[in-house]
Amino acid sequence: MHTFLSQTAEYALRAVAWIASESPQKPVLSRELSAGTQIPAQYLSKILRRLVLAGILESRKGRGGGFTLIRPPGEITFRDVLSAVDAYPDKDGCAFGWGSCDQRNPCPLHDAWSQMSEGFRDWAATSNFADLRPLTASRPSRKRRARQKPR
Repeated sequence: MHTFLSQTAEYALRAVAWIASESPQKPVLSRELSAGTQIPAQYLSKILRRLVLAGILESRKGRGGGFTLIRPPGEITFRDVLSAVDAYPDKDGCAFGWGSCDQRNPCPLHDAWSQMSEGFRDWAATSNFADLRPLTASRPSRKRRARQKPR
């Protein structure tokens, strides 16, 4: 199954959602995060680094270390996370490959793409990590996770 978002964007949202749902103040180890989110450890490491550089996560080393949110979940939007991994769509980007287009110089996909892109940007800017369902309610059982195919 393919999603609208890139794998990196999906993984970044998944990682921040896990940290926000587990306990925003309690450090989460990267190996626990990798296992819980089913994100390959090396891939997750690169994503976590970008989230730290973007000021979304804090990384603590040593005993009691791990990753925590820098701000409360309600102050971190999906846009923040998507921007950190370069997955937030450019307002003037052209889906047809012309670099950029606008109403005066539209590509064949301009009107439809602009409408979809604007809706996506609005969703990402207004959705935050306080809006999530509790992790325990939505977490698949170990048996169900084992049957799921990796992406």
